[in-house]
Amino acid sequence: MLGVLGPLSSQTKLFSSRTKPRGDSFIFRMHYRTTFVFIMACCLLVTATQYLGDKIACLVDKDSLSQKVIDTYCFISSTYTLPSTKDMQEGLQVAHRGLGPDVPEEETVYHNYYMWVPYVLFLQALCFYVPHWLWKMMQTDKVMNVLQGLNYLIVDQEQRKKKEDTMVDYLYYNWGRHNIWAIKYVVCETLNLLNIILQLIITNQFLGGEFMTYGTQVVEFMNYEPQNRSDPMYEIFPRITKCSFHRYGPSGSIERHDALCVLSINILNEKIYLALWFWFLFLLVLTILLMLYRVATLLFKPVRSKLMLGRNARYGSRDTAYFVAEKCDFGDWYLLNTLSRNMNGPVFAEVLKKLTRKMEGGDDATLKA
Repeated sequence: MLGVLGPLSSQTKLFSSRTKPRGDSFIFRMHYRTTFVFIMACCLLVTATQYLGDKIACLVDKDSLSQKVIDTYCFISSTYTLPSTKDMQEGLQVAHRGLGPDVPEEETVYHNYYMWVPYVLFLQALCFYVPHWLWKMMQTDKVMNVLQGLNYLIVDQEQRKKKEDTMVDYLYYNWGRHNIWAIKYVVCETLNLLNIILQLIITNQFLGGEFMTYGTQVVEFMNYEPQNRSDPMYEIFPRITKCSFHRYGPSGSIERHDALCVLSINILNEKIYLALWFWFLFLLVLTILLMLYRVATLLFKPVRSKLMLGRNARYGSRDTAYFVAEKCDFGDWYLLNTLSRNMNGPVFAEVLKKLTRKMEGGDDATLKA
């Protein structure tokens, strides 16, 4: 278990030093860092509550039944509620909302998800880490190798000039050969989008089809008058449920014992899944916008040119940035864009200037643009 949680220690450094080269975007890091840590923390919290606290407490009317046996049985099997009584007045019409006399033809909703919450959260956290893990395996530290340490402040002018020349030589002689590397990154970004959609679907199925509208129902609930509202958190995560336990009596006949169970764990579950609903929605919107941006940069060279001009016009010549941008395919542009995010502005402008001179003075046949 501790070995599987190994990535957690590195991802908890949410505000790590910015001198470390980064080959991915801020939104990408929100998937494998922020979301991974948040879901894993929820998993650990629920696990601790289930195994160290009172996850369930059931009340039965037979002294001969072991309390521990009833609690354990009801937790690992399932408890249930009666949807037909959810709008009845508590204390007058029914003892508790969602409970009442069992009627054979009446709809019964069984709740057995709470036992699996820690495991599902754990697997979901891993799913958010997988695209980042794949990208780490595929990128082979390209950004760090190309940077040559230029993401750090280098006081020695000769040393900096030598590193700049090494970077320019690499870019020149490998121009047009970065498309596969960049496409791999786009694939990993696409996996992030597919994963967040998949997690919404899985969570919705896990909670009996109630998750998709959970957040909106809670918001509407908060805006209703107290006497006219029904708490959706209580309906999806009931705190008081029923459980039926059968055993053989003294004469060999089957006896049924109904227990009233308090699911204290659901007080935590309802808050966790409400936070997840808003976070998944926020992350989905950001990821869709990112993919639209990525498609635009992948298909349209003018978009790439404008972005490079906007990023580098402050420190260098617009003509230099435009010249390089016009010769870029997507892979070269993405590498330059990533380098510019990890380097000091004036230093990157100097690299572009040297690259332009080399392109203008070299054989254009060398450049695959």
